[in-house]
Amino acid sequence: MVAANRLFSASMNYSTFAILAILIPLTGLGQGSKGCPWLNVATASGVLRSSENSPMATLAQSSAALCSFEYREASVFRQLLITVEQTQNPSLVLKTQEEQCKSKASPLQAIGNEAVACTVRDGGKISGDLIVGRVRDQIFTVKLTTNTENDPSMVAEAIESKTHMIAEQVAGALF
Repeated sequence: MVAANRLFSASMNYSTFAILAILIPLTGLGQGSKGCPWLNVATASGVLRSSENSPMATLAQSSAALCSFEYREASVFRQLLITVEQTQNPSLVLKTQEEQCKSKASPLQAIGNEAVACTVRDGGKISGDLIVGRVRDQIFTVKLTTNTENDPSMVAEAIESKTHMIAEQVAGALF
């Protein structure tokens, strides 16, 4: 009886090992490179949507250097754009990124290093908020825009608050 238990236990360990050896390499197949390394679609949707019943945001473009989340509902279009760039000259790149600002850039505390925030206006009706910052030799930007003038779900204070929240997450991920 003891010998039978040992034999059963040994065969169970080998079969468990064999199953795990087959399944473990498959766990990465579903992950791929389809997600944004800095933010997931659910969080982006929470930032961009008008209400819980609104459609989800979509990840329009994704790489380690650029993530673009978009939200469309009727005539409303909102975009959350995150960029991360490794550079040898962070101060120069920071200044270049700040050129997108249509208002005076305000320094920010506790979001990476040398972070600034400003409002942006891309042509006609598209407006929003931009944060540019640095973590070591990586420059990051977080830009939240809407195409609707006086968007009731995206008043200036909401855009600023949401942009700050996402910038904190991105800077935290870079540390």
